[in-house]
Amino acid sequence: MSQSMYRRQRWRTFATTLALTLGSLGIPAAALADGQLDPTFNGTGYHVGSVAEGTVFSNNDTRIPMIVQNDGKIVIGGSRGGFMTIARYNVNGTLDTSFGSPLTPGFATTQFSGTPTSAPGNSGATAMTQDAVGNILVAGFGASQSMAVARFTVNGSAAGATVCFAPLHIDYTARALALRPDGSVVLAGYARDRHALVAGTGPAVVYGARAVVTLPATGVSSALCGGFTAGQGSANVTIDGLNHDGTGADPTLGGRQYDGVATLSNANYTVASTIGPDGASWVQRFAGVGNGTLDPAFNLTGRVAVPAVNFHAIRLAADGSAYVAGEVVDPAVAGNRQMLVARISTAGVLGNFGTGGIARVKVAGGNNTGQALVFQGTNIIVGGAANLAGKSAFGMARFNAAGQRDPNFGPNGQVVTPFGSPAVNGFITGMALTANFVVVSGRLTDPAGLATVAARYFATGAPPPPLPAPAASTTGVDQITTNSARVSGTVNTSNTASTWWIQYGPTTAYGLQTAPQPLGGSTDDVDVQLAITGLAAGTLYHARVVISNTQGTVGGDDVAFTTLGTAPAGGAAGTAGGTTGGSKTTGGSNPTTTVKKKARQCVVPKVVGKNLNKARSTVFAKGCKAKVIYKKSHKKKGTVLSINRRVGKKLVFRALVKMTVAKPF
Repeated sequence: MSQSMYRRQRWRTFATTLALTLGSLGIPAAALADGQLDPTFNGTGYHVGSVAEGTVFSNNDTRIPMIVQNDGKIVIGGSRGGFMTIARYNVNGTLDTSFGSPLTPGFATTQFSGTPTSAPGNSGATAMTQDAVGNILVAGFGASQSMAVARFTVNGSAAGATVCFAPLHIDYTARALALRPDGSVVLAGYARDRHALVAGTGPAVVYGARAVVTLPATGVSSALCGGFTAGQGSANVTIDGLNHDGTGADPTLGGRQYDGVATLSNANYTVASTIGPDGASWVQRFAGVGNGTLDPAFNLTGRVAVPAVNFHAIRLAADGSAYVAGEVVDPAVAGNRQMLVARISTAGVLGNFGTGGIARVKVAGGNNTGQALVFQGTNIIVGGAANLAGKSAFGMARFNAAGQRDPNFGPNGQVVTPFGSPAVNGFITGMALTANFVVVSGRLTDPAGLATVAARYFATGAPPPPLPAPAASTTGVDQITTNSARVSGTVNTSNTASTWWIQYGPTTAYGLQTAPQPLGGSTDDVDVQLAITGLAAGTLYHARVVISNTQGTVGGDDVAFTTLGTAPAGGAAGTAGGTTGGSKTTGGSNPTTTVKKKARQCVVPKVVGKNLNKARSTVFAKGCKAKVIYKKSHKKKGTVLSINRRVGKKLVFRALVKMTVAKPF
């Protein structure tokens, strides 16, 4: 019997023994396929937050942390209305209104100050765990400046908190926490040094920050993070590479943050960092009293530097070896990224897993991030982001003990879940394994802020999963003339032979389409474009890319554009549409519309903070041309950082708007 067959048989046997346990949790014992959404959870397998429900949070941090309680209920966290906020879902996926305060049923909140003398301010949750009795421990930030950890009871009552105040011109944020055997809590995150920014001599610089604290039984304590000194902050925070007064900066330690932390049974702890100026991510182990120092028993220096990767999460196996999730540049496609898991032994040696200690996989169209991971027996499941037709979707993959991709986890050896129609960008930020389920938390872009997501998948099942639907997005319109334009987009067939076409017309009802174009099955994103002809001059049109196969038909984003020239008398919108490039033209006549004659111009739109594809379409729709300038940034890849024109300024038609867009370091 092969290792893969043995593993699946073993897990199915284990799943059968879970029937009584699952019944006690109100969870159905009958499992579907590995990696398939559990339809008994909110009817869809996922719960997407809404403004009306109060589960659209603010966008202060990218993470939505999560834990699963002993009874199967799911707790997520974030920031809402300036408060550190956690919410709980029932086993069936509905908001649990018995959780938290009667004033905010379903939610528990708290808020922290940035200094001992200031009022509480903007606070949020970025990481979460549980203690031995089920209390919820939540780490994050207070007043956008301090680093804090709060304890809530199983049902969401506040039960003590500790805050670490930051020094002058330095801001703290905890990104991860871990519980030590003695009950103390390790906080790991970053210190943002603004001294040079305030002085006007340079940008702010991020350094890794860590602290070991305890929590009071009730109330909020700053003393448990050490004594406070004006200008110096709380004494018990270590900023690696910087003194509390902003002096002694070590550039070799700057430019990175700590994104993950895990503790060993001897109270030592291991921290995973993001990529730094040396082009490497670090895994470091600290030992000793207090916050500890680098442990020389770990790779002699206490540090393992892994080049060309970006780490975000860490878990320790039973033998103490560290498994770290992140992403790495795809060797086959420059600029693309693959999801990864790296294994580092207790001695600090990278190896005995995948290739050279790193297992990597491209999920869907790539541009992956690995934000979280869980152990499933000897298997490791990693989750994060996966490009699907140009939009970021939830993505997961499973590796076996040797670091080989498991082809039986989801269709095509991967799990990809898009959200929205048209799809919106999102990614997984937290994961947990409970009974026979993989539970994830994540985030989606939303006009009101940050839509939270909790989803539940089967970790092990029997029948093969259904094939996923295809995906499409429309990225823009260019080469606009008096009677034609070129529409571009990105599609993903989800490994099933498909056809795609362009729908267009004077309204979002479209009414016309180009001839279908065949496309073979693949899990890769494919860029597509077609020119549509026979359009009327000076007329507003809408267009989108559409893809179809046996698993469904999906339309991309709507984009609007106006053809050049003057609209014909009576507002005729043209008589026929078609495509160039040898494709057949569509028959029929375009619907007519009346367009008021007016001077055409470029009105500079508000696009800062938007995804590049959406921003480019918006710029085109406002009568402007777009030029993209890429700049290294810690913002998500493709985010518009700035534009060279004032929003609302009216310029000549087709004036150039330069957009500065984030790219990874």
